[in-house]
Amino acid sequence: MQKRAPRVYRWVERMNRADQDVPEFFTPGTDFLDSDEIPETLMAVLRAVAEDFVPETRAAAERINDWLGRQQPEAGAAAVGRLGNLVGSAEFSVRGQTITALASPYRFYLLQRVQAIYAGLPLDEQALVEQMLQACGMRDMLAIKLDRSIGRSGNLEVWV
Repeated sequence: MQKRAPRVYRWVERMNRADQDVPEFFTPGTDFLDSDEIPETLMAVLRAVAEDFVPETRAAAERINDWLGRQQPEAGAAAVGRLGNLVGSAEFSVRGQTITALASPYRFYLLQRVQAIYAGLPLDEQALVEQMLQACGMRDMLAIKLDRSIGRSGNLEVWV
């Protein structure tokens, strides 16, 4: 790899270093913020992301659930990729503009993992997560789900 792809090699090396490879900063810290604090600057970014991400995810879930109801793919059928049947596009509105985007089941493969972690938290920690998601406009992400789960088999996402 070092000879054929030196930039990839350097990136892998940097990602696996114990220290932060950031020579442009003096005394970079490796600690997290106190009490897992989420800075307001990050909350502002999350609010901006939520404006697009939540409506698109909601519309994609509706489109995919409609597709699932009509197609009823067999358990184990590919859910994404060139082997999966395309479920079509979802239409949603962001800041008064109508947008059409491909409804991707893979997003929900990832989202269901986040939702499972949340569901496994103690109630007091769930409340903290809900509070943070509410503050950045993403609380709905805990409830947006597909009618079928997506699993993995043979290195592919498949319908369960």
